[in-house]
This record gives sequence, structure tokens and C-alpha cells, in this order.
Amino acid sequence: MLLTGCSAATLQGAPPNVRVDARGEYGLGPVVQPRLAGTILGFDIDQHGDDGVFANYNSRSLRVSLETFDETTGKITKVVREGAGSSGDYVVYGILAGDVGFFYHNKYEVMDPVTGEKITGSWTPPKPFEVSQIAENQSRSTAVMLGYDTNQPSEPTEVVAADVVSGTAKVIPLDQSLFSTGGVPEIAQDSATNQAVIAAQNGSRYTHPVIGIIDLKSGKTTTFTGVRYGDVDGIDVDTKAGVACTTTGTDAGIEFYDLKTHRGSEVQLPNSGGSELHSGSGVAVDSVHGLCIVAQPVSGEGTQASAIWVVNEKGTFFEEIQGFNFWFGVGPAINPEKRLGYVVNPRPEYGNLAGFSY
Repeated sequence: MLLTGCSAATLQGAPPNVRVDARGEYGLGPVVQPRLAGTILGFDIDQHGDDGVFANYNSRSLRVSLETFDETTGKITKVVREGAGSSGDYVVYGILAGDVGFFYHNKYEVMDPVTGEKITGSWTPPKPFEVSQIAENQSRSTAVMLGYDTNQPSEPTEVVAADVVSGTAKVIPLDQSLFSTGGVPEIAQDSATNQAVIAAQNGSRYTHPVIGIIDLKSGKTTTFTGVRYGDVDGIDVDTKAGVACTTTGTDAGIEFYDLKTHRGSEVQLPNSGGSELHSGSGVAVDSVHGLCIVAQPVSGEGTQASAIWVVNEKGTFFEEIQGFNFWFGVGPAINPEKRLGYVVNPRPEYGNLAGFSY
């Protein structure tokens, strides 16, 4: 079946290995337990080092914390800040290039670097702007942020390309007929080509998604129609291969797009039967090994258990890592050099970070 701008082909993956049981030996890794017990409000790990950072909120004591940890051992290294607050007081958006931690505490602040274990400054948006997502990128100083223009009553979506350390930024408006809040867009970054990649539902959960490639220098957006259908729940880019990996909710699919040719293909998650309940959530791409690491909140019939799937960009599934309990909206953070990652766990409190190797 040929779609506008892309070719749809369903790929058949080989039976995967299932890694369960002994923590640390068969896929499961350390568990990060915050010093201040509560709910994790954003986290990330350094892809070129050993450090990680997260925000935390305790609903009983009404206290918040910003903590760092060792991603290899899972041990807390420092409580950078703790005090009275609310669930919105601290939100960690991610670790940027150069091990720069970016988070919100009534204003946007930075830790440069995270290994310094202290807050070193703040970032002011170029206009009234609320950050919704930051695309994964730890190699280029320009970070891609998806958010809202809070100066307008409708709060339209926009992209900001910013160097938070130098304070430079560029605002790129988005086509609201394609990438409005109602389209539930997801953002990624191709640091090799200086582009952003945005994906959203195209008017309905039962239509083919729309994929946009944004030139961060000119601000021009090129769009093409995606394969299959459903809300786009996760996206990331293999910067070496120029391939975007997405997950869609309605058909439990994982899609792969060549960003030069705009051709796409899809494979369904194993044991899903194409059911929305068994679809994937967030995705992280390992560009070193050409792998997509996909979070699946419900990993099979008759169970509420969650899993992490490892699949290459040809649609071959290599392994399923079991032993998690999370829900939709959750995605992994990985260190490709060490082949390890973390995910918030377990629901509904999300009180720790569960590690895994792949």
C-alpha cells in the first residue's frame, strides 16, 4: 500500500528473548530510591558519563527535592535542594549537551554541569513560553523545546531552539492545523542535520499521523503523511542513520521513517494483537547500536505488567525485559555507551527509578 510521501510495509520481527527474574543479571538493574520519598517529577541520565538527576515531590509532607544519582549503581550522590513546595515546584526536563541539567523551579534553572551538583544559573525564554517537552539531545548545544505561547489566550504550540547556557534562542511557529495541542504532538531532534522532527495525529486517532521536519536554521517545516494510524505516543531519532522511530497508540505499532526519503514502515508490538491497550508509550533510540528501546505499559493479555522492548530499525525484536509496572506517558532514558537505562516505576506513585540493561 502506497501512502502520500511514504511506503507502508508491515515488518515481521523474529521471536524475542525474554529477560526476567534475577535483578542485574537478566536485564533488570539498580533501583534509585530518592532520599525524600515521593513521586518522581522528571529525570534524565548522562549519555556520556555516570550521573543522573531527578525531581521529587512528597504529597504528605508537601516537600520537594532535586537529587542526583550514580547511573551505574543507582545510589543517590547528593540532595541538591530540598524544601517546602508543591508538585509543580520542581520538574526536571532533561540533561542537555555538556551534562547541563535543565529543570523548572518557579523559573527555568540549570546545573552546569550536573556532576557539579549545584544550581549554577537560570534561563529566560525569548518570549512568554511554557515548556512542554524537550527533545533528547546530548551532543549539540542547541536544544529543541516544544511548548506554548502563553501570551495568547489560545496558547498555540511553538518550537524554541535554544542554547540555554549562552542564552540565545529562536522561536519557530507551528502550523496549528497540524501541530496544535489537540494533535498531541511529540518532538525529537536530529542533531546531525540541525533539524527537529515533530509528529502528531492528523485530525483523528483513526487517520494517518503527520510528520514534520523543521529546519532549525530557516524555520521551514516540511511535512509528509505517516504510516498506519493513531496518536503518536513517543518519538526519537537515530542521528547516525537518519531514521525516526515512533510509537502509535491505536494500532500498537512501532514506525520507522527515513528522514531523507520520507518512506516509512511499521511493525506491531508482539503479543499485542493490534490492541490499543497493548500499544507502546515513550521510545528512546540508541544511535550507537541502531536500536529502539520502547516502553510498553501492558505487555500481554491478562496482565497489568509492563515491559521494555528492544527492536532494531528493520523491525526485528531482540528482547523483552519484564519486571516493571508503569502506565502510558512513561518513557525510558538510556545511555547507549553502557547499554543501560532507567524508567519511572511503579505506578501509581512512581516513587523510584527502575534500571535495566539491554
